[in-house]
Amino acid sequence: MSFALNATQIVQLVVPGVAVVFAFSFLCVWIYERQRFFLIALSASFLAFASGSASQILHLPDAWRPNALISATFYAASILLMSEGVLRRRGKPFHWSTGAFIFTAVIVGIYYFSYVAPDLLARIYVLNYCFGAVLVATALQSRSKVRTRLDDRALFWMLLAFGVSFFVRTALTTGKSLPHVTAQFAQTAFWLALQLSLALLGAVLALLLLTTAIVDLIERLIEERDRDFLTQALNRRAFERRGARFVGDPKRHPVTMVAYDLDHFKSINDSFGHAAGDTVLCAFCQIVVTTIRANDIVARIGGEEFVILLGNTGLSDAHVIAERIRLALTNVRFEKIAESLHVTVSAGVVQFQEGESLPVMLARADRLLYAAKRSGRNCTVSERLAEEIDAPEDRIA
Repeated sequence: MSFALNATQIVQLVVPGVAVVFAFSFLCVWIYERQRFFLIALSASFLAFASGSASQILHLPDAWRPNALISATFYAASILLMSEGVLRRRGKPFHWSTGAFIFTAVIVGIYYFSYVAPDLLARIYVLNYCFGAVLVATALQSRSKVRTRLDDRALFWMLLAFGVSFFVRTALTTGKSLPHVTAQFAQTAFWLALQLSLALLGAVLALLLLTTAIVDLIERLIEERDRDFLTQALNRRAFERRGARFVGDPKRHPVTMVAYDLDHFKSINDSFGHAAGDTVLCAFCQIVVTTIRANDIVARIGGEEFVILLGNTGLSDAHVIAERIRLALTNVRFEKIAESLHVTVSAGVVQFQEGESLPVMLARADRLLYAAKRSGRNCTVSERLAEEIDAPEDRIA
């Protein structure tokens, strides 16, 4: 067997070579982010495609029947692995039973039209129609009903276009007589269109897949930076940044803020230890998270200080929510710490006023929180009640 390459083969090998580069790139991202196993599927997908493409370009094996079967095996594995990677990244299930059925159907079809009833057009139809259908179905299934990032939307349309291209490309074979000989087939318009579309659409698709994976990684790092390590609420820096956008969005108005401070928290740490205090903080944050909506904001801005921002919520409704959270905490018993431990919280509630900044709003909520402390703690004070209470300027523990 001769391995001498002609000029055409050298040019064509650029496509599988680029695929290997992308496979290595996905593997590198996975090494840094090992819990994202979809990256392994994408890496294996591009490696399988490179193997199938190289086997055809290099005529390995040279006989067309085993070459068709081996290359089809690699291509089918590539498409299914890509489908798995895309779906798992979006948190959608990939049914390997369906994948196994498609894989088996492709291989059986290629075998039949290679060894039993040789028909090149039939093999092209089996491969292209099956792969196109899988990619289109994957694109549609991965589409989210909620607003997504720009790179996610671009990935959806490119994946859809890539899938449709399999159907369009196959139209080039209509009414044509194609040679079975591998070297002659490599000179046909269909094969050249295949290589061109894979080089262009495939490269763009690969870049988008890699881009979304890297953006996912960057978002996770930003999320870790913005979260309080203990309670997983936003930290103060993230609250100031996200909260400013939150109150500045007219679609969220009216916006209300509730400032919380756990009562006598220092005595909990002194009496039961800081581990007990951490347990209390986490328990309170969990109550808040399960009470408010997913698009509201909760942040830990100090040791025992929390703030929540409620969108499309008026002052009276915010007061009800604040009271619900306060009462829920009073009913929690920390048996592993002390069954007699009754933890309470004080709260101040304000509504956003047109033109004010987030720090000014927080300062108003803080003053009402101090008023609640002054009133005996374990209560909620909103703006409508503020005039009845003389709130001191100094902080009350």
